Amino acid sequence: MTEAGFFQARLQSESGFCRTCHIPGGVGDVEDGRDFMLSSNAADDYDLLYQSWQTLGGGVEDSPLLVEPSDANEPHSGGKPWPVGSAPYEAMRTLLSCWDAPDSCNLGAGGAGGDEPVELQPLLGSARGGHVWFDYCEDDGTGSPRHDSAVLPADPRALVQKGVSDGRAVHFNAFWKDCHADPELVGEAPHPETCGELRSSWQRGRDLMTGNGEPGSGTFFAGDDHQAAASSGIAVDDYNRLWQFWGMAERPDNFDELVAERYGMPMGDTRNPYPLPGEDPNQTNGGSGQLPAFMTQLRGPGGEWQGVLGFTCHTCHSGAAGAEDGGELLYGSGNSLHDIGLMAKELGISASTPGIIFSLFGTSRGTNNASDVNLFFLANQEGSRSLDEHFFGVLTSGSTASGDTPAWWNIGHRPVKFQDGYFAADASRVDLIFYTPIDGVLGGEDGENWVRDHAQDADKWMMSLKSPEYPLPIDTALAEQGAVLFHSKNLWADNLNNPVPEPEGGNGSCASCHGAYSPRFVNDPAFLADPIMEGVASNIAPKRVIRTDPARVDTNNESVNQYGANSFLGFSETVGSDQDCGPQNRAELRGDREMGYLAPPLYGVWATAPYLHNGAIPDVWSLLKPDDRPALWRRVSTPARADQAGQVVMGYDVNLERAYDQQKMGWRYDELECGDGTIPFFDCMPGDQDNPIFQDILAQLYGNSILTWNLGNLPVFGQMTPEQIENRKIYNTHLYSQGNEGHDFTVVLNDAERRAIIEYLKTL
Repeated sequence: MTEAGFFQARLQSESGFCRTCHIPGGVGDVEDGRDFMLSSNAADDYDLLYQSWQTLGGGVEDSPLLVEPSDANEPHSGGKPWPVGSAPYEAMRTLLSCWDAPDSCNLGAGGAGGDEPVELQPLLGSARGGHVWFDYCEDDGTGSPRHDSAVLPADPRALVQKGVSDGRAVHFNAFWKDCHADPELVGEAPHPETCGELRSSWQRGRDLMTGNGEPGSGTFFAGDDHQAAASSGIAVDDYNRLWQFWGMAERPDNFDELVAERYGMPMGDTRNPYPLPGEDPNQTNGGSGQLPAFMTQLRGPGGEWQGVLGFTCHTCHSGAAGAEDGGELLYGSGNSLHDIGLMAKELGISASTPGIIFSLFGTSRGTNNASDVNLFFLANQEGSRSLDEHFFGVLTSGSTASGDTPAWWNIGHRPVKFQDGYFAADASRVDLIFYTPIDGVLGGEDGENWVRDHAQDADKWMMSLKSPEYPLPIDTALAEQGAVLFHSKNLWADNLNNPVPEPEGGNGSCASCHGAYSPRFVNDPAFLADPIMEGVASNIAPKRVIRTDPARVDTNNESVNQYGANSFLGFSETVGSDQDCGPQNRAELRGDREMGYLAPPLYGVWATAPYLHNGAIPDVWSLLKPDDRPALWRRVSTPARADQAGQVVMGYDVNLERAYDQQKMGWRYDELECGDGTIPFFDCMPGDQDNPIFQDILAQLYGNSILTWNLGNLPVFGQMTPEQIENRKIYNTHLYSQGNEGHDFTVVLNDAERRAIIEYLKTL
């Protein structure tokens, strides 16, 4: 066998992996990488490899061609694909030895392998979220669904236990707890064991969660009891009067669309009816109007329409994107469009009800404070508590304030959940907090039992959701380079001098915290203990490493954690057991793990802008390049209909062709100067990026006293002007909880690497 034949048989595939980046214009086309360059033509690999070996000074043991891809102490953005002792390492060592000393060439020492090139797993591919149980039941291997009796495989999240990631590239420091390991203890059904049980649970969850006027759909603080909800719901007449507070002379013919735009609530394709003025809903099958997805018309015990509207979880959890105006409803994407606070104000005028609960929904359009668990835990305690240190710790915990809702389609890949990893993912009760009947919120047995009966079903429906495929063109060659960088580039390599402290565990790459997705790396035991753990992310980055706005994690202090452990919502029955599903950041569970923020799985990340736990960063480009982050910015709005321009409030534009920035991967925005819709010296400092002193004072108040932030944002009686409404679209990073700092370890990337990583993220 010739050297060229040996290369083709033993190294062609592995060196082809190098071609992903080491080509002209690729991310390897930089000063440190240009001495080893290939081309897009695989037939040139042998000759170009030989030329590169000569350029790099020849040799064997000290040749960068052998050392860079194998030595853990040497920086290499492509990772270590040829570890010492592996077949490709030995084959490359043999080939270099033959080049270095032709007379003593021994190609028989080339390591394991036959004459055929090894086929590497592809770099691109994605499960798109959801949960493996649904993939398993949907396809038996022939394209047909499995029988109801088919036994479900193990939950991949259950593999995330202490020690499973030791020495691997993907690191876990928060672990799975089975909250239903003892069904009798918690009074809930066990997890489904067969495809039939899973499908039945999913169906019940779908009926509860989708809304659309269906009997059995959930609504705020009433569960699925529509009669109980009717007394606190929104009368259709009040809803139909909303246009009167918009400064219009008559009801517009596109009232339904303007409601969706004004309050940032997407419309779905499924019929979601309400009666127009003068209509009887029971004579018109619910009515001729179309509600946005976050509302549902309530039904009586016999299925009769009640002419009363309730709110659904899609208020915060479902957004939109697409080619058409209004976009396509994306169940579970997180809703960065909503201004439910504005709607509460205007409904308060129309219906003379204050809508106090909507004080939780933020100062800025698109943000919310729905995980304000310290308030709920004060109300929901098992038995009585004395006025102990933790009571006062909760009172002084402050407010979690502005937050960006995570995507539901990632739940099936999260062993723990919430932005700071507060709860075990299997602690499903808290997911129904806004559907919990009000007596259950206050500790009533009937309301708590309703949650016990429904939480798992809702959880299974959410777990089934898949992320939408990126709908615009993708540069696959560039995305492959990004896949290598995402999984392999050590951001703390010695030559990069990263100014951020290095975290413990993992290989220092994006995948180290966010999980592995590429089939090439998912099937590499150096990354994951088992390929079924694709996309599983359970790494809580310490505050000193992530360095993002600390308001949310600081509010969830030890006292709030202890109160959660004594709450029905926190699975208090399990506290102290080996499957303790109480708040996971309690000192006795956390041990020496530092408090911080949980890195989320990244399925469908293109559809979840803006970014960070508080939505402070508009696109992935500025997430990866901290110097490009705007301090004051406002997403572009949907153009109004020509005859209504200047007369109506429109929401954020979700038209992909018009409003989505493909290069930066996020929605387009206008960067503002201090005074553009903000108050100089109060909201911002002219010409200065420092926080104004008054905001620093308010931050101390909001961060140390429960309810102060919430009370400052109660809906008020009195009409907001169009200018005030537009100003609620401004994201001001100087305000409490809205800082855009942190995640700045990516400062060591160059622009070419950022472009490649962004292109790769589009494929997830």
